[in-house]
Amino acid sequence: MDELFSPIVVGDIAGYFIGSLIKWILHFAFIIGIFVFLFFQMTYTDVINFNLDELIATMERYADVLSRLGFTVLASNSPFVGSFVVGFVLALRR
Repeated sequence: MDELFSPIVVGDIAGYFIGSLIKWILHFAFIIGIFVFLFFQMTYTDVINFNLDELIATMERYADVLSRLGFTVLASNSPFVGSFVVGFVLALRR
């Protein structure tokens, strides 16, 4: 039963589903691009108010927290990351 939930199996499954999701989203990339263009156009013409400075500050705070974790987290999760990449590539090639 422990082999069923090992980091390698979970990484493969997660990578496969994320790869499939990205492949599905790429089919709609043109439509998503139109919505992004319209969003930025409305922001530029002040139809909507979007605070880019606050978004950047929030992203920097998250990056600072993640950078403190550093290489230790990556090294301790290397079986998961490796199998995630394998599942991801398999889903994209399907």
